[in-house]
Amino acid sequence: MLKQRKHNNLPNLEMTRAATDLLNALGKYYVAYYRILADLTGSPKAALFLGHAMVMTRVVMEKQSHRKGGSEGWFYKTASDWTKITGLTVREIESARSILVTEGILNERRQGMPAKLWFRVDLDRLAYRLCEFTNTEYRTWSWEDRVLKALLGKPILFYVPFAWIADSALAGLYMSTLFARLLRAISQNNIDDDGWFSSTVHQSTEQLNFGRHALMNAREKLIKANIIEEVREKRAKSRLLTRVNLTDLPQLIALEASKYNSMSKNDNQECRKTTIYSSPKRETTVHQNAKQQFTEPQNNSSPKRESSFAVSSTLITRTEDLLNTPYQHQHSETSNHDYDTVNLNALEVEVDFRNLIYPDNLLPAERTEVIKLISMKQFRNCRHQLVLDEWYGQLMKGNVKFNQIGYLRVLMKKECDGTLLVELGHQVQAKRLQRQQQLAERSKPKPQSNTSNPETKALQHQKFLELREKLGWK
Repeated sequence: MLKQRKHNNLPNLEMTRAATDLLNALGKYYVAYYRILADLTGSPKAALFLGHAMVMTRVVMEKQSHRKGGSEGWFYKTASDWTKITGLTVREIESARSILVTEGILNERRQGMPAKLWFRVDLDRLAYRLCEFTNTEYRTWSWEDRVLKALLGKPILFYVPFAWIADSALAGLYMSTLFARLLRAISQNNIDDDGWFSSTVHQSTEQLNFGRHALMNAREKLIKANIIEEVREKRAKSRLLTRVNLTDLPQLIALEASKYNSMSKNDNQECRKTTIYSSPKRETTVHQNAKQQFTEPQNNSSPKRESSFAVSSTLITRTEDLLNTPYQHQHSETSNHDYDTVNLNALEVEVDFRNLIYPDNLLPAERTEVIKLISMKQFRNCRHQLVLDEWYGQLMKGNVKFNQIGYLRVLMKKECDGTLLVELGHQVQAKRLQRQQQLAERSKPKPQSNTSNPETKALQHQKFLELREKLGWK
């Protein structure tokens, strides 16, 4: 069933671009997972928790040593922060903490008013337990690469958005290994035209320290979330083939990321409870300024400019702690995309630039200039709509202060060079698709009830008269 391409043929460019888009959508949302930590603690979830705690301890010790407890590596995180970064549920976080505290690797304390739970990894204790577990000579902890490699080995990049979509940290961890195999299969031309590639189950159990039951649950959740598909070859020694849903995953990741990174408190501006205790019956409503609908032009010098309503709180890509730190993981030479690179060759594609979706607040002259720019011969083979959405997202976020057309030109050049990192384009596309679905549902005709039919009304009236007569009513 799996037909391998010859090595002298180029891989499918559409599949390669889709995998690259997914890699860009994943971005910085990842955690280093070490197999030896799972072997030491007996829990892959505790290894995920400890992997991020080690990074935070290093960041605090090196960049926040001036504050109280910073030189010792104390840092503060809430349960929601741990869930966002590791994909673990509150119950799984408590279980992981219990294991690590019992081992003496994780230290906890409450401080502040109100009291907050602070964490710290005892690095010397961790080094001692690792050397004891591997039966090697004890060496003190150090952030040097050679010491980290000797103690921890090479990490596996766990992409947290997979756990958000599948609602399971272990499913996201297994999906991260599948995605690495997919990129490797594309680079080595070991993938079918339909996207099927071979995935060995026992290899995942060895890499991740998964049990059979945990691996089956992870695969089931990924299939249920429409992230992957699986099939068996029809032959004597069959292999398990897997196909990743590359089309929908970037948009799903963008929607899930917007839930975690949006200003949720400001998005919901309607107060559910009264804020004035002396008037408990007073209903608090949204202030009129939140509905910033302008019916007249905002700029008197440009009366023909169409004004659009301002969103009271826009989606942001704010990340915290791990996502803002320059330390991506413990090994400096291991990059975020530690896979074989794939060359993208341009395709000759005819594009109807009039049917592309442009920002609504463009003047006719600006729209003409944008069309003239993106229709240039050197930009013919780019993903025009995705670049326009990325440009619009950056404009709405306020990252472009001057020369908006020049910024679009830079984005187009990066897209043609293959160096464009899409940050907001998938979010814009997902929001547009969501609005289109909502409008389609609203435009559907409502089912008409049969009560307006004269015959139905006459029948109901006859039944009502019979009931009155039966009850003896006049």
